[in-house]
Amino acid sequence: MLEALVVALIAGVAVAGWRLARRLRDLEERVGEVRTLGRRIDALQASLERGLGVTRTHLAAVAAGEAPERATILRGSPYQEIKPPDALALFERTPGLFVLDVRTPAEFANGHIPNAHLLPVDEIEDRLGELPPPDTLMLVTCAAGGRSTAACQTLGEKGYTRLLNLSGGMHTWPGPSVRDASAPPPAPAAAAGTTVSFRGGPLSEAQVVGAIRDCFDPEIPLNIYDLGLIYAIDIEESAIAVKMTLTSQGCPSARTIPEDVRRKIVALGQPNVSVDVVWDPPWHPSRISPDGKQKLGLG
Repeated sequence: MLEALVVALIAGVAVAGWRLARRLRDLEERVGEVRTLGRRIDALQASLERGLGVTRTHLAAVAAGEAPERATILRGSPYQEIKPPDALALFERTPGLFVLDVRTPAEFANGHIPNAHLLPVDEIEDRLGELPPPDTLMLVTCAAGGRSTAACQTLGEKGYTRLLNLSGGMHTWPGPSVRDASAPPPAPAAAAGTTVSFRGGPLSEAQVVGAIRDCFDPEIPLNIYDLGLIYAIDIEESAIAVKMTLTSQGCPSARTIPEDVRRKIVALGQPNVSVDVVWDPPWHPSRISPDGKQKLGLG
């Protein structure tokens, strides 16, 4: 009898312990859900605060008679594009303007805006303490505009609201430039123009050039043909060969742009297409076509 009571007692304790453990697990899950919800609320609150900060900045600019572009206001962007001539005018009339250069140290050494601050784009989040307060007017630049756009997006997420992204980057900067004495001598500019050789075949020069004009460098709002990246096009009966370059050897689209050129030409019906990327002669803004310069606001 006693043994039966002991067994029953042990079983009762075991069942009670199991139920308690189950309730504790349920409680832990609910606590976890509450914490997750809390983090989401905090993130949403931070996002709303950033949005309000951007809105306040836009309203202040409107009140000062310097309203951003309509598209910038509608998308609530913490930054806006600024054309090279406008950026130069701002630089000249704003002593102490904070200029942030997000290129590599080597690129910076070869030429940068006077008194610019170097902070490579991939180091921004770890070095925010080196930047001025988030409400500081800041001109952001890189080689051609792609990395500076990414930097503006990152800074916008961190609460910066008065960011100006230099369209076209240093390739289009019309103002003074400082070059470090330790930097290697600049490479000579490449001659403008593209050599096109047609030796027959079903595809015409106009078709091939038209396909290439559908390819864009993500750092510059201009097709790569008018940008001057195409050095030569060799059209034959059974193959097409393209020789091209990029705006810099550090271009983040070094693989995607040539592949895009190849795909666009293959889509015309010629499967045998080769695209060769070369660095000699190096690309230079002088290769941009007159129409391209007009689109970029370079006169």
